[in-house]
Amino acid sequence: MKIPEVWIHMIRVEDPADQAVVAKFYEADQQHLFADWEQLESSQRRTLLADLHRIDLGFLQQLIHDHLDSDAAQAPIAAPDPPRWITLGDPIRSGVQQQGLEALGRGEVAVLMVAGGVGTRLGHPGPKGAYPLLPISGTTLFQMFAESIRRLQKQLGKNIHWLIMTSPSNHEETVEYFRHNSFHGLPPSEVSILSQHQLPVLDPHRGKILRSEPGRILFGPDGHGGAIRLLQRESTRLREKGIRHIYTHQVDNPLAWIADPELVGLHLANSSQFTSKAVAKTDPEEKVGVFCQVGDRMRVIEYSELAESDRNARDEGGELSFRAGNIATHVIDLDFIAPAEQKTALQLPFHQARKSVRHWCDGRWQQSEKPNSVRFETFIFDVLPLCERSLVVEADRELEFAPVKNGTGVDSPDTSRAALQKLWSRWLIEAGVELTLNEDGIPDRVVEISPLVAGNAAELKRYLVDVELPLEGPILLR
Repeated sequence: MKIPEVWIHMIRVEDPADQAVVAKFYEADQQHLFADWEQLESSQRRTLLADLHRIDLGFLQQLIHDHLDSDAAQAPIAAPDPPRWITLGDPIRSGVQQQGLEALGRGEVAVLMVAGGVGTRLGHPGPKGAYPLLPISGTTLFQMFAESIRRLQKQLGKNIHWLIMTSPSNHEETVEYFRHNSFHGLPPSEVSILSQHQLPVLDPHRGKILRSEPGRILFGPDGHGGAIRLLQRESTRLREKGIRHIYTHQVDNPLAWIADPELVGLHLANSSQFTSKAVAKTDPEEKVGVFCQVGDRMRVIEYSELAESDRNARDEGGELSFRAGNIATHVIDLDFIAPAEQKTALQLPFHQARKSVRHWCDGRWQQSEKPNSVRFETFIFDVLPLCERSLVVEADRELEFAPVKNGTGVDSPDTSRAALQKLWSRWLIEAGVELTLNEDGIPDRVVEISPLVAGNAAELKRYLVDVELPLEGPILLR
């Protein structure tokens, strides 16, 4: 048999396992990754080989075959209908909170925070969760959520396991942050900081793996659907702890209600496999995905994928027909995504994201204003079309949604702090404290209330019984 010419020039390494992985990449026609081998230092060679061992080459080749080599177009989305959802005033919500509290008290619910982002757009180095958001103390997003869990644990008399999904770009810094801050008072054994998986970024035309620099593979995270893959990897350990349901939220929404017992109760009472919160959109151009009904299944459609007629459609009451905006807060049944008795876990579809990236090729840097790369990612809400039983529950936007995504303008630290000021001042007024508010509902005194103190107006009122507030100046309650 004639040996392929490319194999004749294959690099040789000492370790048999390394030589085997090199051979696999030559066989897969990815030998360009070794083009600079002779110029690499010993440490760079070890790094490249380590990167190659991380890649599931068979899985990657299947993705290339299914998405890049195939001429099959993605099936169009069937005409969507407005979703059936549980609105704020729906009587079905009454009485379920106790059921949720009981499940939390039995330790059956873990919390998963999706926290793979960095604070670049906020002008903050490091993980986005380490951004100091609160106006007086500089409390970070991470600390706010940790204190919310501590308050709930105290009420329940039971620890709640907290999973934090990082990305490789912020994992080490996140681990160091929590160690440096003593996990903000939580037992370290009940906090699992885990990185989501990455996949190589590819040339969209040739299916070649791109390099971030000589001797380094260019990787990209596998999307927020990586939370499902992470939970599947952790499912055995979670079951051993008695956990049956996962409450997920995003790190960049400080108003996220951690382990909301009402949502958990609705999830359980309806035997739902995947339960989501949504806020009512008032602007058809708001850039959030919307929940829709397609046949007998729920799904999320990006606002840009909705036809203009659907985006602007109104119901009999004058509200947007497609107004159930996704805020990335869910309760997930663990047995649904990772069945204990089956070898095959639930599989999410992969999507292509095409972007312009700077990469190393042919001995020089390559860059283009047009998209020159493709990465594969999954979306957590793609679970919905696979569900036989799912729920969408309306949340009050002013109480539960104020994301920190941009440095200025909409969804910025300023708008998020303003939402917190409005919420806390409302609590104080309901508790009998006199405050002057401007036309936007912002108090004339800066207010900050730690989640350790209260999570709602009733809890704050009980706390204030033994507290004397200052007559003027900032109000800081910790």
